Amino acid sequence: MRALSLTVLPLLALLGLGSALVACGGGADATSNDPSQAGVGAGGATAAGAAGASAGGTAAGASAGGATAAGAAGASAGYPSAGGAAGKAGGSGAAGGASCEGPAGKPGTKALLLDGADDHVAMGNVKALSLSTFTVEAWVRRDGAGKTMSTGVGGLHLVPIAGKGRGESDGTNVDCNYAFGFAGERLGVDFEDTDDGDNHPLVGATDVTRGEWHHVAATFDGKELRLYLDGALDGAVPAAAKPRADSVQHFGIGAGLDSTGAPSGAFHGAIDDVRVWSTARTAAEIKDGAWKTIGATTGLVAAWSFEAGDASDSVGAADGKLVGATTTSPGSPIDLGAPPVLSAGAPTGGAAVPAPTTTLSVTFTDADSAVFEPRFYVRAITDADDFTIVALPDTQYYTEEHNDWRKHFYAQTKWIVDNRAAYNIIGVIHNGDISDTGQKNESEWKVADQAMSALEDPKTTGLAEGIPFAMTIGNHDNKNLDGDSVTGNTAFFNKYFGINRFSARSYYGGHYGSKKNDENFVRFRAGDLDLVVVSYQYVADDTAYRQAAIKWGRSIFDAHPDAFGIVNSHGIIKGGAAWIDQGKALYDSVADARNVHLMTCGHVSDEERRTDTHAATGHKVTTMLADYQFLGKDSDPNDDVPKYEGGSGYLRIWEFSPKSGELTVRTYSPSLKKWQTDAASEFTLKVPLTGAGGAWTEVKGAAVSGQTATASASGLVAGGVYEWYATVGDCQHRAASPIHRFTVK
Repeated sequence: MRALSLTVLPLLALLGLGSALVACGGGADATSNDPSQAGVGAGGATAAGAAGASAGGTAAGASAGGATAAGAAGASAGYPSAGGAAGKAGGSGAAGGASCEGPAGKPGTKALLLDGADDHVAMGNVKALSLSTFTVEAWVRRDGAGKTMSTGVGGLHLVPIAGKGRGESDGTNVDCNYAFGFAGERLGVDFEDTDDGDNHPLVGATDVTRGEWHHVAATFDGKELRLYLDGALDGAVPAAAKPRADSVQHFGIGAGLDSTGAPSGAFHGAIDDVRVWSTARTAAEIKDGAWKTIGATTGLVAAWSFEAGDASDSVGAADGKLVGATTTSPGSPIDLGAPPVLSAGAPTGGAAVPAPTTTLSVTFTDADSAVFEPRFYVRAITDADDFTIVALPDTQYYTEEHNDWRKHFYAQTKWIVDNRAAYNIIGVIHNGDISDTGQKNESEWKVADQAMSALEDPKTTGLAEGIPFAMTIGNHDNKNLDGDSVTGNTAFFNKYFGINRFSARSYYGGHYGSKKNDENFVRFRAGDLDLVVVSYQYVADDTAYRQAAIKWGRSIFDAHPDAFGIVNSHGIIKGGAAWIDQGKALYDSVADARNVHLMTCGHVSDEERRTDTHAATGHKVTTMLADYQFLGKDSDPNDDVPKYEGGSGYLRIWEFSPKSGELTVRTYSPSLKKWQTDAASEFTLKVPLTGAGGAWTEVKGAAVSGQTATASASGLVAGGVYEWYATVGDCQHRAASPIHRFTVK
């Protein structure tokens, strides 16, 4: 199997629907060809709507790798005006001959309108908004990219929605109390703590549709940071720290303000019904309160509805000053009911249907409306959807000063760049032991930096952010000067591959703990499927730190229930595919996580793999070891010089076929231009890849009978594999089904 698809740009992440889907609600033009708008139409499918997920819980329902169309369950989407973009795109009409007229939003209401350049609202340093636990919620309609601000070293680059502070100085009362906004196309929240100004960032799991109204919220209860999108959980991470409630930084909407009130970042679009609470609202409270106005009540410290055309606080004394900002009408669709709730669909689960036509159907409930507009989308899954991830085993000997083996490291990353398009390479995973002597020789890290930097060149890769990559720390990387592996002894790793290198990149998810990247996660993207790679530092002993880091990693997988999860750590298994202690602990932590499918490692010069099945759920996880540093070593046991120069550039090529649901692993050396083709080096695994497809086509003639929507998909080819999803709108909101798969007899 050879990947054929030529491009999967990180910025062209989702649908490629062109004008078939429209952004609704009076915002950005949904037919725009702006790459930053890709995949954010009314039915924009995303790989990880986090409905029902919770940190520490099982990521249920993800065993099929199913991506969730249009984000979190119950996602709110605006509605096209009659004869507008939907009509031009050939969108289905509302059921029963009725029509939905006018933009989404409650008639006669107002919302804050921000130009994305310098408009914002300033409240000053208001004591009531200085919080150690909090909920920040709002209705937002993002019409453009806007500008980012920094939340500090180790934090996020956010397009601000609302918050108290931004990056200014660490460990003082000008730390950021809390910041909430957009990290790329997803929600993000961060705060700096009272101990030493460490950041505690969280990025959501779902791309948020532009040009449409969405309810968004961030909460912190003193133990866990959470994000919500349209009433559904969109991410959670443990954060046992205290936000800097004594910060003298100012509160702002649409910009982050420092201790002098100076703004940074700018939101482009509309913001409405902003509420700040002194407590962390529960999931039930968030869901219930998202769709309705809430008056003065316990815990609600400030609320701004902008109905008077200003930023007066309706429940407190935190009146704001509009700086360049204006208001627009109508405002958000608050108090207009909840969106439809979609349930059963057919066909699903790879069911076989006859050619050339089949009926697609989905049932839904909606107690607030009598007029509904269904839309169905279908796509064929073909070889053009194939994609590749490259795994780099131990590179430690390539970085040494006393030889010229660095040529292999350089050859590896050059081959990846040269073959990115032909293989549709969407990401690279380094398995650790980047260097040989850890903290002893910085020159080794400079070699690694030069090699990996080749992946980041926009010109040679054809990608604005380069080829995404994940890095982890091996036992040689955290060596001290005595040669011992010491947890957290990672100064050079963080100098060259720390948070600052990745924090502005859309594929970077975040890190564990303080201002170190020792444990981190990234997201690779294939069509509508996120592949989430969590990388764990090598920690030999069962310490409290290792336990906490492993728990954090599980929370990341739980926050992305529809993603394809990959565990990356240096030492997981060894000869005979036996567990290394840390590897067994890692497996135990994800054994019942239905969205985790692969574990990858190096450390031991060998090729091994094992597949383990969880007794209670039947879920399978495959672990792969690849390390070629002593491949072909001379027979003399006293000869410590590897015959093949530390591995001679051998790497692993993971070729994924969404059509067949398979992963073919192959082993190749760009230096030698040779393949290893024995059974340990080349093999195929079954993996779930629903969602990793290309452009969608809208099915014409969708109809509603009662609360069942149907459409007839025609032109189906015998032997073909297809995916579909549906959305149902009720004139104010739009909800989407998961992505389903079927085959044709």
